Amino acid sequence: MLLKNLCGAAGVSGDEAEIRDLIASHLTDCETTVDAMGNLLARRPGGGKRILFAAHMDEVGLLISGIEENGFLRFKIVGGINTDVLLGKKVYIGPHKIPGIIGVCAIHLQTKSQREGTVDASDMYIDIGAADRAEAENAVRLGDTAIFPPHFEEFGDNLIDARAIDDRAGCAILIKLLQNRYDNIEVCCAFTAQEEVGTRGAQAAAEFFRPDYAIVVESTSCSDIYPSDRAFHVTSLGAGPAFTFMDRTSTPDKLLVSSLTLTAKLHGIPWQNKRTTGGGTDAGVISRAVEGIPTAIIALPCRNLHSPSCVISREDYESMWQLLDTWLKTAAPLL
Repeated sequence: MLLKNLCGAAGVSGDEAEIRDLIASHLTDCETTVDAMGNLLARRPGGGKRILFAAHMDEVGLLISGIEENGFLRFKIVGGINTDVLLGKKVYIGPHKIPGIIGVCAIHLQTKSQREGTVDASDMYIDIGAADRAEAENAVRLGDTAIFPPHFEEFGDNLIDARAIDDRAGCAILIKLLQNRYDNIEVCCAFTAQEEVGTRGAQAAAEFFRPDYAIVVESTSCSDIYPSDRAFHVTSLGAGPAFTFMDRTSTPDKLLVSSLTLTAKLHGIPWQNKRTTGGGTDAGVISRAVEGIPTAIIALPCRNLHSPSCVISREDYESMWQLLDTWLKTAAPLL
């Protein structure tokens, strides 16, 4: 399965080679290039409007920043990860996938204030089983990145649990778009690098393609697990892909969003609005590139975002694909 394979590949921000090569292997009949930022840029030539779809291929993870005399590794967090999800987790480090366990001083040895507070990443270490620094240095290097172990499981009511769904789900949909053919539309796709550390790659991609319109295909928070007012849930799992009306980096183009939502209504495809204005995506820099690019954001609701176990609805994923495919066939040529 395409999504399963993509979720299994490593690609911490700034170290996307493995996932980039995997995506490229699915695009052998497209024009592709890799730019200086590490973005994978692909297009299927065609007439009519040029539409850019962007999905980031990088993921949150860890960066090895120190090796202690006893062989333990120190690390920095890459992207937005809550440290509460790290303790006791297994990771794979560097190109050789060296296994390690994230640990901290045992609770029995902690002071009361340490037990009651949040453990900072600077107090944690990664144990790779090395006897000393020399042995550890034979296995890993400073600057190596670490990922959570690959896994992919279907469970419950059509749900999927996997790592790096943000934003490998978007990458999978872009691959499927490029494998189709659409009349009177030039489909361009940017699998962007370094989104999780400041949307660094997307502007270069937008400048390269200079599209008429752009759609960012993302994953977004789904906080429907809390017994609070639905308005604070951000999105709801199983209610369809979500459209953003504003976030902290961009205001999506109203005409483009209207075209997409009207397509969903006409074809009976579930969709929802994202019920918050927080966060940011590649849309922020894409919309400001060149002389300005009309941009929209469509996002897949995801529980436990930026954690070792992200949860999505297969139905939401299929609805996102169906909506974009239908829109390209029907509404996009009319823009």
